[in-house]
Amino acid sequence: MDSPIKISAVLCSYNRARFIIKAIESIFNQDFDKSLYEVIVVDNNSTEDVLGVLEAYKQAHPGYNFKYFTEMQQGVAHARTRCVKEAKGEIVAFLDDDSEAQPGWLASIAGFFDEHPETYSLGGKIVPYFLTDIPDWYSKYFFGLVGNFDLGPKVKQLTKERYPCGANMAFRRKVFDEIGYFNALLGRSGTGLLATEEKDIYKRVLAAGHDVYYLPHVWVKHAVEANKFNADYVKRHSRGIGGGERLRLQGQNLALAKKFVEYILKWGYAIAYGFGFLARGQWSKFVMLERFRWWVIEGFVNPKGAS
Repeated sequence: MDSPIKISAVLCSYNRARFIIKAIESIFNQDFDKSLYEVIVVDNNSTEDVLGVLEAYKQAHPGYNFKYFTEMQQGVAHARTRCVKEAKGEIVAFLDDDSEAQPGWLASIAGFFDEHPETYSLGGKIVPYFLTDIPDWYSKYFFGLVGNFDLGPKVKQLTKERYPCGANMAFRRKVFDEIGYFNALLGRSGTGLLATEEKDIYKRVLAAGHDVYYLPHVWVKHAVEANKFNADYVKRHSRGIGGGERLRLQGQNLALAKKFVEYILKWGYAIAYGFGFLARGQWSKFVMLERFRWWVIEGFVNPKGAS
């Protein structure tokens, strides 16, 4: 007998006890039949009492289809794979533990998949809300640092380098049976900031011939704390981008060479573009942009140092 669950809304959590309930409630407060979805949280060995917070919420809402689990293998890729394995829905929709789904999130995801059977994955807009002052070095080149993801006001098919972000992405459950799960060599693990596990899964979805779409009206808010602007965090985040790409492309010598050349060219472009910051007296923007591009190269050259 088929499961009556239409959507499994899933969250991976690591030390976000202060945000996780807002994220969960943003799903249960949706105008969508509660019998058609479940909410699953997978905690990835948090040192905070995330499990206590989740249990208290579960006890306070006995009528909700809510479950939580602990994934002992450290890393977001392991946690996301566990989410998929525990999901009962035909659609698996990911939300970050420090994000809040906006009205219509569930209904829009379900409706688009129903109307577009050839679509196997989709993602939407992510709007950051800042819990701290924005530093003067911040520019559009650091949108990824704060989870800012906006590809414009129109629905569009994604076929090249742009792909949905993990804070707001959804898949047909059956796609994982075909392409496998998230690559455990990639992605964040504990305090490590390796990246590209999302890019890797989308590359495989596209390689399998399935459609991926961006839906601007499927949007979430994403909290940005002060630590995201800490110089050490920015360095580790940047190195994680380069290190993740190096690991994702391991064994593909031509692709590795092309990516290294691409990073060098982007560094050169950043220097040229940075003169515009200098001309406007924005020295800090120039310096941080150059550091960002250099740190990405460092991570690519030495991925072990980026993990």
